[in-house]
Amino acid sequence: MIISFEGGEGVGKSTHVKILCAHLEQHGLPWLSFREPGGSPFCEGIRGLFFHKGLDTITELLLILASRRENIVKLVLPALEQGKIVIIDRFIDSTLVYQGVLGGLGIGRVRELMEKTETWIEPDLTFVLDVDPGHALKRIVPGDKFEEREPAFHQRLRQAFLDLATEARHCIIDADRPRDQVSNDILATVDRVLKL
Repeated sequence: MIISFEGGEGVGKSTHVKILCAHLEQHGLPWLSFREPGGSPFCEGIRGLFFHKGLDTITELLLILASRRENIVKLVLPALEQGKIVIIDRFIDSTLVYQGVLGGLGIGRVRELMEKTETWIEPDLTFVLDVDPGHALKRIVPGDKFEEREPAFHQRLRQAFLDLATEARHCIIDADRPRDQVSNDILATVDRVLKL
């Protein structure tokens, strides 16, 4: 099983990934977790390149797909074969939103490239954490080229994630609430899917 966490900047993805991993640990369930871009040491190197300012959008896309392909081969497929639950902080939806919608490449074109490079794997469950960008950005100290963008960018980002979250695997979570309430909803959904 693959579970992904999606959403704009500062919505709490990393926090809730950690909470979910601890929850699975308590139930004795094996798991693997990583972030995109990133994961393996090689892919963490790509992450540094990806956040370089001034990159062409197609260059961003190719970097993220190179990182994802490496993770699929070296991390995801072996983990699934071992019966682990794979939890990913940003995955295919972020690529569709950042490079497809906001980057102007188009969702169809980006998905086609993912399919051709064998980097299109649909998660079994995708949590889309939704927070008003005005609140979300107060939670973080801007540190990368996306976090530093203007407020209108973050509003478009939020809407793009919501517009994309139409499939059965998507679960939109109101993350503009106390952390415990948000995590309770996430864990309850996971427990239901895993029949815990």
